[in-house]
Amino acid sequence: MISKFAIVGGLGFVLQLLTLWALTSLAAWPWLPATVAAVEMAVLHNFVWHERWTWADRRFGGFAGPQTFARLVRFNVATGLISIVGNLVLMDVLVEALGLPPLIGNAIAVGLLSVVNFIVSDRWVFTLPPSPTGFRLRARGASAGRVGAAGCVALFLFSPVDATAGPSQATLRAWDAYVVQTEAQLDRAPRSVSRAGAYATDGTSTDVPGGTISDWRGAAFLPGITLDQLLHRLQYPGTPPPQEDVVSSRVVGRSADGLRVSIRLVRRSIVTVSYDTEHEMTFRRRTPTLATARSVATRIEEIGGDDHGFLWRLNSYWRYEERAGGVMVELQSLTLSRDVPTLLRPIASPLVRRVARESMVRTLEALRRQYGTPS
Repeated sequence: MISKFAIVGGLGFVLQLLTLWALTSLAAWPWLPATVAAVEMAVLHNFVWHERWTWADRRFGGFAGPQTFARLVRFNVATGLISIVGNLVLMDVLVEALGLPPLIGNAIAVGLLSVVNFIVSDRWVFTLPPSPTGFRLRARGASAGRVGAAGCVALFLFSPVDATAGPSQATLRAWDAYVVQTEAQLDRAPRSVSRAGAYATDGTSTDVPGGTISDWRGAAFLPGITLDQLLHRLQYPGTPPPQEDVVSSRVVGRSADGLRVSIRLVRRSIVTVSYDTEHEMTFRRRTPTLATARSVATRIEEIGGDDHGFLWRLNSYWRYEERAGGVMVELQSLTLSRDVPTLLRPIASPLVRRVARESMVRTLEALRRQYGTPS
């Protein structure tokens, strides 16, 4: 039923655009009445197909009649109020409060409001007439559906994936296989970044059973420092340089070639989530001009007791190569998180990529600011 609702909505949107184009370009209508007519054309199209296809199992009977007209009125009211008021409220939150770009904010708002529109249509618009004895019960159920519609928007973002387990064994097996493959390919060619403040970043997301693996890479050049100096400063004090994603950090263990660091991380996207984490970091000097480091999060606990599944695993791989005038630093970051529902994937994926890239750039900027010398 949800897939039918989405297909009808997509076709209605195309019809709305075509109608708006025809009225403004061919019929020379002013844009305002043309927009109203185009929207209403899409509403009528969607109503007919929802009545006869999406909710066809409810057997509404004859197409014409007062009950059909009542459903059409409810559909117009629900669609208009949710789309207009909902967009205004969500855009204020996403763009003004959270600082998202308007296009991304609008895409998220449209996706979330589509979920609300579906639930309101299912529970209030396309309902069969109540029997006299069942009127109170049905009315109470419709009211609960309208109240619950607003809450369903946050279901994916705020509910735990599983109240007890977190990632499944299948998810962890897929993660372990990906890590093995990645670590076997670490001896790759360095990136072509050669000046302070220049960053090369790219990344991919891979769907695995029950989760998503994000693989991001970045590179930056740190001028005015040697490899020996950089390695010494990375290990002493051993905590990451100040940055927005790191609330606090301290070294809790040290060995000849490694560190165990406790870090409180904060991740900001649509919501802000904080974690207490521990990382095992091992340094390896390969040649006089080349060193690598491997960091594995051995503990990730979401502060507050819940597990929303935004960060289940985190590995980082570093490469430090001394060049003329400084050190080239490369970073590859792997994270495992919960899977994104198919319905929300077109909306969530661009946001996830933007957040991942900004986090990568902030890490490289902090490193250059802390250890590089302006040329």
